[in-house]
Amino acid sequence: MNLRLAPLASIAALALVAAIPAPAHASTATDADTAMSAFVTAFWNPSTQYFYTNSDHVIHAEHAHGPEGGLYTDFWWEAQMWETVMDAYERTGSPTYLAMIDDVYDGFVAYYPGFTNNFNDDQGWWALACARAYELTSDSRYLTCAENLFATIWAEQDSTYGGGIWWRKTPHDQKNVASNATAALTAARLYGLTANPVYLTRAQNLFSWVDTTLHASDGHVYDHVEGATPGTVVKWDFTYNFGTYVGAATELYEATADSSYLTRAITAADWSVANLTAGGTFLYEGVNDAAGFKTILIRSLMNLVNDHGQSQYLPMLPANVTQTWANRRTSDNLVGPNWSASTPAGYLQSMTAAAAVSALQLVTPNSYSGTQPHTGVFDAENARSTAISAESTQAGFLGRGYLAGWNANGQSVTFDVVAASAGTHELRLRYAAAAGTATRRVLVNGTEVAANLSFPGTGSWSTWSEAVLSTSLAAGYNSVTVEFLSSAGSSTYLNLDRLTVSRQFEAEAGTLHSITTESTNAGYTGSGYLAGWNAPGQWVDLTVTATRAGAYDLTLRYAAGAGAASRYIYFNGAQVVANQAFPGTGSWTAWQTVVIPAVQLASGANTLSVIFDSAKGSTNYLNLDHATLRYTIGS
Repeated sequence: MNLRLAPLASIAALALVAAIPAPAHASTATDADTAMSAFVTAFWNPSTQYFYTNSDHVIHAEHAHGPEGGLYTDFWWEAQMWETVMDAYERTGSPTYLAMIDDVYDGFVAYYPGFTNNFNDDQGWWALACARAYELTSDSRYLTCAENLFATIWAEQDSTYGGGIWWRKTPHDQKNVASNATAALTAARLYGLTANPVYLTRAQNLFSWVDTTLHASDGHVYDHVEGATPGTVVKWDFTYNFGTYVGAATELYEATADSSYLTRAITAADWSVANLTAGGTFLYEGVNDAAGFKTILIRSLMNLVNDHGQSQYLPMLPANVTQTWANRRTSDNLVGPNWSASTPAGYLQSMTAAAAVSALQLVTPNSYSGTQPHTGVFDAENARSTAISAESTQAGFLGRGYLAGWNANGQSVTFDVVAASAGTHELRLRYAAAAGTATRRVLVNGTEVAANLSFPGTGSWSTWSEAVLSTSLAAGYNSVTVEFLSSAGSSTYLNLDRLTVSRQFEAEAGTLHSITTESTNAGYTGSGYLAGWNAPGQWVDLTVTATRAGAYDLTLRYAAGAGAASRYIYFNGAQVVANQAFPGTGSWTAWQTVVIPAVQLASGANTLSVIFDSAKGSTNYLNLDHATLRYTIGS
């Protein structure tokens, strides 16, 4: 592509402010049809056989690249539009989309007859798409085009930095994953189509260079290497780099049966799913080029699922598609760049809209009806930050980094949170504050919920703690903003690592059996807590609602000032833990939590019972404050 991008933390500053989304809707095969039809209606010009850059068919300065001054999509965008058409054809077998494969190619050649471009990755996307078009149509012109383009790209390979293809023909300033992994994937595919061993050798050569230079053993794929030899690795994180790396590794496994390639593909896929999502949804990477990145990864993940039995990605992929479609703009059925928030008004770019359309074609719909619950885990570096940098220097962070250098007005971070149901939720903000106690203002949906939330000093930047806040969230989309505002009392540096959001249920609101409530000891939430609880026949039943069946992490907040206690835990009359330990807290005003992971719940109302049962080993006094539930999307 002809634009290089800033790190994700900077991209997040370009975020769109989204309104509250429309009610959720199940993702079905019909939705995929509707999405593709809407995309073609909005962007396709049958006269020029070319896709418009913008849905309003007007040139806008933010991306004025491509034919007719940017009226139509630029070189690499049109290759992605072509892939979307092929996604639709593969899903439906429709003769309309089969014919459109030829039409898109013809329209592109009319504007770019020689496929001339200074950027090797731009040509690489067309080489890859042409190889796919040949697979689908058996039209030899597509194979010829793919081979010719690959030859042009391969000519830009040399020994600088130990090998690899240059990003662009002139100047030779960097070598990146976008050029090299895409070329490796294309070469491996050409080997499968032609049986020419030269393609396999070159695919292995390019993949080995990427694997050695821009890939870590944990699956992390970096962006590019630049500068004087031996070069500096620039560790930007983009979903499409993982997509091309996973795709190339998978294709080489298919070509060679060497299981080390499949292992590499899975390791990189796992890293991307764990680190490039927010609440289980692929993160917002920005507009322009970046808006289309995640579908390139989804295409490779679905190949692992469909052809190599890697079903571990299925729970989160349909959840992404369901949520994406739920956040569409119902007036024209187009989807915006942030899949966690509703689509804003105004024109949309074709690259943005195509990403969601392809996802709907690629991923088998789950037909789930209702709001798609998030996992509740939101890494700060994946959120929408303003004037705050991401960092990964201090030990002990979760995810791929944290936000740092945060001590001035105008700095903030916004998390896009989808709540499965309205009600009280617990927000846990993981942080480090080595410079002493810091404070920040917190807003939910633009309304202040904490003017001056305290983040007590942690002693060092590698010591992490949590600040906890209970607040009401609406069903569906919510924005949670943490900002520095000196007039509200904000002070001191803060490193912010992660937000965890859980649905909260107050223990005192349950059905009590021989237990009393109390509000004497400070630090409780709600109106009080359960106390005087140390004998058989004492228990509490809490009705907790799950918006969909699956696994949920259950957290119980308690105080055990008399020393370690234990209780019998069951859901819906079935044992979950016979003798759950509650370690002593030292005092009745010191509150702690215990977590019971992956509890299977039915959709709708479930009864949680916490019981003193001496036959099961229950012991000692316990004050119970509340329970929280957090959906595990992998269930």
